[in-house]
Amino acid sequence: MIELEVQVLSDRREGLLVELGRVVVANGFTLVRQRLSQDSRGTWLTMIVRGPTDRQLAMEEALATHSRVLSFEAGIAEGRPPLAAQSAFAQAPGPGHAPVAAPAPAPLSPMQSAGPDVHQVESTLPQLARDYPKIYPWLRNLEHAVAADAREASLHLAGRRTGAWVYKRDFAMGAKLSLVDAIKRIAVPAMRELASVDWRDGQMLIQNSPLCSPGSQSGCRFFSGYLEGVLAGSVEPQTVFVRNLFCRSHGAASCILEISH
Repeated sequence: MIELEVQVLSDRREGLLVELGRVVVANGFTLVRQRLSQDSRGTWLTMIVRGPTDRQLAMEEALATHSRVLSFEAGIAEGRPPLAAQSAFAQAPGPGHAPVAAPAPAPLSPMQSAGPDVHQVESTLPQLARDYPKIYPWLRNLEHAVAADAREASLHLAGRRTGAWVYKRDFAMGAKLSLVDAIKRIAVPAMRELASVDWRDGQMLIQNSPLCSPGSQSGCRFFSGYLEGVLAGSVEPQTVFVRNLFCRSHGAASCILEISH
């Protein structure tokens, strides 16, 4: 289990906690406590949430890409003062008192941040769509544009958004499929636009991945996100999970991803 502090900025206060609380719960997390505040930029919602470590990135991505969220940060909650003690949150004014703008929540330290750089990903997506499938130079630019600890989450988010776009563009007219049929009919053809791949016994093999080379940082998180994005709309309403088993960057002959419900 992991306990996280999540801070988001939204342009509207109404219903914000309810909508984002549903996202937290849907990803297996529990909302421990929360606080809303207001400043000139909009409404800040800070949540302390607790849940399974292996669902952290999925929960963060769902929050970061939510239509109500303008800015997103997340980090480990351990050792941070209780929300009530943080000066970033002003008390609501009493009757007859003018509203006092609360300062923005203090940013999380770079070492704590684990979420995607949503701004950089959003800035990159138009180039990915324009030049698709020749997207690797733009993904390299994205890797260098984000902080080191946001690199993998940013690649994963870019992959999910790109995969969802490809599904809507090329495959959305078909009926819902079983996972195996969706992989064979949709995921494999979509992946073959980007790399040399093979599908064997529940695993996707990527040969000579353009994002992974011996001794370099792994780029498999992009492909994990891409497969999740391209499959999400094609299968019955179940979440698709993609796990990296082996990577060429870490000495394997090929990158191997496992796909499951």
